[in-house]
Amino acid sequence: MKKGLILTALVLMIATSLIAGTLANYTTTIDALASGSVVAKEFILLESGTDTFESDVKIAPTETETWSFAVKNYNGAVISETAMDLDYTISVSASDGKSAIEPLIVSVVDSTNAVVATRTGAGTMTFDSGFSLDAQGQEEVYTVVIEWPSNDTIDINYAGSGFGSTVSVSVTGMQE
Repeated sequence: MKKGLILTALVLMIATSLIAGTLANYTTTIDALASGSVVAKEFILLESGTDTFESDVKIAPTETETWSFAVKNYNGAVISETAMDLDYTISVSASDGKSAIEPLIVSVVDSTNAVVATRTGAGTMTFDSGFSLDAQGQEEVYTVVIEWPSNDTIDINYAGSGFGSTVSVSVTGMQE
């Protein structure tokens, strides 16, 4: 009996030790360990100033018309916060209800007087450029040159109100 009593006391003491040590619950909470937020960067692509394109400008063989347009990556003090890839599309097509003036040569010239695109007659021209990431606002200015070189053998074929060409420009900006 003495042995049973000692054995029971020993089991009770071991069980109490195990329960006291293993069933203890320790918790610690760290409030607001970390937090953050994200805000969208400015992405600005606007026409700059007023383009000089006009409608129904009359042209004849040996004459040239020039029109300018510009785009920029800022609006007042707010500047685009990303670099941009710009895709320009210049479309030359027949005006509504007319046939295109096929001898027209349409060229696009950048601010350094380099020709970036050219075509004769109706169709589409494309070229690329871009704005680098910079703290200063940037602007690109282009001139569209429309010339009708003289060719005495075909000029008369495009005379009169039944002929007209329309030039339109569009630009798409994408984040690089």
